[in-house]
Amino acid sequence: MAANVPYLKYLQNLRESPNKYSALQASPTKGIVSKPMKANLEVYDDDPLEVQRDLIQRIKMDDDTKYGIMEEMNTSRALTDEAGNPVTLQEALDAEEAEAANPPSGGLMSPAEAEAAPEVDSTPPDSYTDDAELGAYSNTIAILQDDTEFMTQLASMTEKYPGLTEREIFLVAAKESSVGTDMGSAGNMFQILGTPAQEAGIDLKKLNKSGNMTDHLKALEKYLDRWDYDGSAPLGLLVAAPGYRDAAPDAVVYEKGSKELKKNPGWAGADGNATVASITAFYRGQE
Repeated sequence: MAANVPYLKYLQNLRESPNKYSALQASPTKGIVSKPMKANLEVYDDDPLEVQRDLIQRIKMDDDTKYGIMEEMNTSRALTDEAGNPVTLQEALDAEEAEAANPPSGGLMSPAEAEAAPEVDSTPPDSYTDDAELGAYSNTIAILQDDTEFMTQLASMTEKYPGLTEREIFLVAAKESSVGTDMGSAGNMFQILGTPAQEAGIDLKKLNKSGNMTDHLKALEKYLDRWDYDGSAPLGLLVAAPGYRDAAPDAVVYEKGSKELKKNPGWAGADGNATVASITAFYRGQE
């Protein structure tokens, strides 16, 4: 496309009609007078630069000063395209017509084009909207993802414990407290109870009063450190039964009818017992 030249149309008119002046012009007179008018005359506007030059010629001053002023007013330059390459007037006009006929992509689409265009997925890449297990909590998770302090702590933990992922932390938080929106009887995001909290050096009373979810992540970190967690075992198993982190998948953690299973029926497998495998499946989901 040719560069945006203010006098492109003027140049075209001048080429097509060399006599751009009106058919009649009045002589300079003092005061305000009306120019003679004649009907049906084709009139072109004077170029402002030429008007100024004409005025300078009529002003009484020495020739050197006049020529100096007019030289300063010389703003002529070659037509160029966007890359700075010189082009003729015809090439510039042809480029302008071609762009008008074929507008660049990315502009407004017609209703038919908009309907035919494929839908663009506006879902953020780290969103859990379509996650089978976390989709119901995606809005709450999105709020936490906007919390710089929370996400910095979470990233620190996933780096500290190889194998632990952001998704698994949210999965456990979803099962234990609906990602912090329903703390339950324990009063905290990961349902850490009195004795485990004391062993891990967690001020449980202070934690349960905190509405800052970063505090709950930090408490989880202390809990995991108390058990020398290295990220290899499922996080849900560490929360439910840390002593079984190295046990076989079919190892029975809680028998059918136990008080633990009555409080957490979701842990139970098909036979009614809670095994390492069934507890892991409860927290991680069936993938």
